[in-house]
Amino acid sequence: MELYQLRTFVAVAEEGHLTRAAERLFISQPAVSAHVKALEEELGVALFTRSARGMQLTREGLALKPKAEAALKSVGEFLGEARSLRENLTGELRVALNTDPDLLRVRRLMDALRGAHPRLQVHLPQSSSNLIIEDVRAGRIDGGFAFVAEQDIGRLPQELDCWLLDTTTLHVVAPTDWKGRLEACTWQDLAQESWVWFTDACPCRSLLEHRLSPYVREIRKVAVTDYEGTLKALVTSGAGLGLMHRDEALGWERVGDVCVWPHDHLPIGICFLTRSDRLGDPAIRAVRHALGQVWGLAAEGAEVPAEAEAC
Repeated sequence: MELYQLRTFVAVAEEGHLTRAAERLFISQPAVSAHVKALEEELGVALFTRSARGMQLTREGLALKPKAEAALKSVGEFLGEARSLRENLTGELRVALNTDPDLLRVRRLMDALRGAHPRLQVHLPQSSSNLIIEDVRAGRIDGGFAFVAEQDIGRLPQELDCWLLDTTTLHVVAPTDWKGRLEACTWQDLAQESWVWFTDACPCRSLLEHRLSPYVREIRKVAVTDYEGTLKALVTSGAGLGLMHRDEALGWERVGDVCVWPHDHLPIGICFLTRSDRLGDPAIRAVRHALGQVWGLAAEGAEVPAEAEAC
């Protein structure tokens, strides 16, 4: 029996569909089918019933799924503990940023990490919240920041550990020549305007849609983007309204690039995400410890020995 077979079994059980499990695992659908078939043959039991609607766990599959999850968790803990026994925290750590580094306190984070672990190389790719969530889940990056609505934290994939660092607010931004008319606008008025919109998975989209949908059947979208630079360019050109976090919106307003609607805002969580099965990894423990210092928080398991090595 191979670990990849157990991972595939759990993925198919959770997704209920071979194609979705293949997408989640980044392998082909035939490979997923082969993993399941090989595991069933080795165990001598059928784990799933197959139908046009998908894959359903059999009685035996239901009984074995918790055992498979426990085995995978134990392996992750074993690997993390093995890494912690090495002598120096070295290697590379990939932590994705979803927005302005100043809002995320990245400079202070890097100062704390360099002071404690000067040989650890930290890469900081820029991305968007929805992509970071999937990249962390798939293991393409070690961790990342994301905006997550507080009510959605518990709905994230179970493989993820989501640490709420702080909350900020999202504000409606408009071209500067809208300032006079914006003063009198309500959400009902804003719902009639054109918008620079967000992709389906972006948490900002659901929050904004909740406020606008009672007043309009179909929101007018001039463009769809998760990139803040594109949003700013379109808003300043007069293409439509946009939504940005407080610090960036007020900063743009101070330099005269946009005006900010003054009447309401939407709360959003600033979160740090990593895989739950990597919480024992010394590099993850190091970054969580540094985040706790920077944000004035305590994270269980964030302490890391001064001498330990990452993969």
